[in-house]
Amino acid sequence: MEIGLDQILVEPYASSLRGKRLGLVTNSSSFDSRYKTSVTFFHEHYDLQVLYAPEHGLSGSGAAGQAIEDERDPATALPIRSLYQGEHTHLDPSLFADIDLLVFDMQDVGLRFYTYISTLEQLMHVGVPLLVLDRPNPLGGVVVEGLILDAQHASFVGLEGLAVRYGLTIGELARFLNGERKIGCALQIVPLQGWKRSQRWEDLKRPWIMTSPAIAHAHTIELYAGFCLLEGTNLSEGRGTSAPFELFGAPFIDAHQLSKEAGKLNLAGVCFTPITFVPSASKFQGEVCHGLYAHVIDSEHFRPFRSALSILSLLWELYPEQLSFNASFARLAGFAEQEIGSRYLHSTLQRIEEEAHIFAHIKRSYELYA
Repeated sequence: MEIGLDQILVEPYASSLRGKRLGLVTNSSSFDSRYKTSVTFFHEHYDLQVLYAPEHGLSGSGAAGQAIEDERDPATALPIRSLYQGEHTHLDPSLFADIDLLVFDMQDVGLRFYTYISTLEQLMHVGVPLLVLDRPNPLGGVVVEGLILDAQHASFVGLEGLAVRYGLTIGELARFLNGERKIGCALQIVPLQGWKRSQRWEDLKRPWIMTSPAIAHAHTIELYAGFCLLEGTNLSEGRGTSAPFELFGAPFIDAHQLSKEAGKLNLAGVCFTPITFVPSASKFQGEVCHGLYAHVIDSEHFRPFRSALSILSLLWELYPEQLSFNASFARLAGFAEQEIGSRYLHSTLQRIEEEAHIFAHIKRSYELYA
């Protein structure tokens, strides 16, 4: 398999890059197949003028939600311009006044809450031609999950019109945004060669290079696809541990009781074991928490979004006085927490399934790969 970055020294792409002042949107997870960074690659072969950093910065080490400052890249001495100032980030077109072409080379995770795609959408509005170097969706390109987000719940962690797990590569998503929103961006994609929609990251036999501090491993992404919703609650989602989104809990939970009740849900492709942990950061820092560790045993049948909602509904039933939700939940899920109460969960899951089918149909016209 060849990613977009592997192909930019050959035609027809080389001639579209040669002689142009380039700006590169990237971070430290973007390597070619020989493990050379995209920054080094462009700096060696083309007129790279400026680097642009999304959430977490060029190094990928910034904390979630932390504003990124302008700085200078120590390896190339190129300026690094911030594209992320928090939830209400707005890009000033003057940031791009001195370049002829924007190149976007970011490894995404295929989920609506990951802010790199919000940055991509904003870049499509700045009036500069955009070249997207495609990379695989680590979750594959077949399964779709979640409601299609409406305008009421849209935010920087949720693009309107997208399902949670949208089943598109970053290049296909750019085509989707340009087409569905009629942006009119001068968009070009360098497509993948040899990738199939059915392939997940583990099928590619490539190392996963950390895309953000909490996504250090490819297998984390499957669970993040559902258990990111815990960020909208007072439960620890595992930040400050070695396994964010794989484990979760709180001081008030009885882990063994919860494990027993979770087993009765018969959720496909996943099992849970009780765990005790102490987060070193984030919620319940330094406190003893009890909860569950999620183990994916069958990726083909596991549906993380559905599973996370079922677990949250169970927790609400077991701990109605202790469990609480914040405003982030509706932005992440696309609906209010009342809809996962035991009386409403079945109809909510049914509606999610229906909208996932609708989105799967819409996205087909933007797919580049079989």
